[in-house]
Amino acid sequence: MGFRRKLLGGGGMLLGGQALGQACSFARNVVVARLLTPEDFGIAATFVIAVSLFEMISNLAVDRLLVQAEDGDDPDFQATAHAFQVVRGIGMALFLFLLAWPFSRLFGIPQALWAFQFVALVPLLRGFMHLDPKRLQRTFGFGADVATELLPQILLVLAAWPFVWWFEDYSAMLWLLVFQAVVMVVVSHALAKRSYGWNWDRNYIRRMVAFGWPLLFNGLLMFLVFQGDRMIVGAAYDMTQLGVYSVAFTTTFVPTMVITKVASALLLPLLSRVQTDIRSFMEYYALSVCALCLIGVAFSTGFVLLGQQVVVLTFGERYGAVGSFIGWLGVMQMIRVLRVGPTIASMAWGDTRMPLVSNFGRISVIPLAIWLGLTGKPLMWVVIAGCLGELVALLLMIGILHRSRALMAGHTLKPMLIGAGAVTIAFALSLSAEHHYSLIVAVTGLVVIVVGAFVAMVCYIPFCRPHVRSLVRSHMPQPGQK
Repeated sequence: MGFRRKLLGGGGMLLGGQALGQACSFARNVVVARLLTPEDFGIAATFVIAVSLFEMISNLAVDRLLVQAEDGDDPDFQATAHAFQVVRGIGMALFLFLLAWPFSRLFGIPQALWAFQFVALVPLLRGFMHLDPKRLQRTFGFGADVATELLPQILLVLAAWPFVWWFEDYSAMLWLLVFQAVVMVVVSHALAKRSYGWNWDRNYIRRMVAFGWPLLFNGLLMFLVFQGDRMIVGAAYDMTQLGVYSVAFTTTFVPTMVITKVASALLLPLLSRVQTDIRSFMEYYALSVCALCLIGVAFSTGFVLLGQQVVVLTFGERYGAVGSFIGWLGVMQMIRVLRVGPTIASMAWGDTRMPLVSNFGRISVIPLAIWLGLTGKPLMWVVIAGCLGELVALLLMIGILHRSRALMAGHTLKPMLIGAGAVTIAFALSLSAEHHYSLIVAVTGLVVIVVGAFVAMVCYIPFCRPHVRSLVRSHMPQPGQK
């Protein structure tokens, strides 16, 4: 019980920290977007893209090896990891500095060349982080790591307005990123239990490279999945449109991240416990997919019907152009949430290749998105191409699980079709009213669609009915009870 309590408590702390961190990141973007012009916010978004690219393609996951390895608690191992991180940070800083010119030209903002050069400070500073908060996870001590990630986010929200007021343009985001890196380094050292030191053991270095090099390739795929669309928009359209797109993407992505992390934490142990009982596995899987689909329907139809109003209320009138495509971004995120089901199912069976395979499906439509951007098609079509990529990835996962594990495709396809019907109704309502419907009509439509989707799942997914009946009966008063 002590171990279980510690595990659940640590998991809850991680989930709470992630949710609060995402909320802080969203709040920071709201402050910056409201105070800057859409063009300046678009330029600021390119800094985030550049940092994300170099973080993902250079991450050898040394911190994870520190937790996973049996001798990860060895001080010499940790000291070697520190030295390795410094070398990586210096290398990435130099690489980013040298690529500042082509980056500024790619996005058509040569005036921001100096800013891209200074962005190189971010990986350089992060290279000096203390890895002790990561090492403490070996004994389920998550508090230091959560604080190292969360405290800088909170301070960034507090610093956002003064930075924008002082710098008055896109450079505010640059210095906010540098400030965040400084705070992360300081906090990691302040919360460390061990003293900071360097060592260079070739055996440890070889192990770090062997452990992390496959993740470099997957990191590039993850960058293309999460930032590829924004790179296309930034390169093919102007900075104002990139700023508007970034606002819409952030608004729809934050709930997706929270839902994905919570669902993964809950479903993996649930499905892993019944991995050898195929009947129970299918029942739990069907219920899980239905729940994920229902959650996806709720916020995707919400963005279709109310997305523009939410963005204008949160970020201001200057970002009202999101109305033409934010609904499609909601659909993209709904499919991404639905992908969590097959992904966790494969992981419960010990197959970790599924995310990699699905990412290949996701990036298969990037050439189409590039063509749409270069030919000047409306931004909405680039987003629709992203939806198509997510759909290809999901169908690929369903097909692989059906062939390799005999997991019935209908368990995923039926909820997906119900979700597609719900979103279609939402789009029809939105288009018929031409965005002039009242808030009451939109909210009523949202509630009706979500309830209708729930009823449809209960009626047409056989595994749902007994569990729903059991849930209803458990909350009904028994005979003789008041």
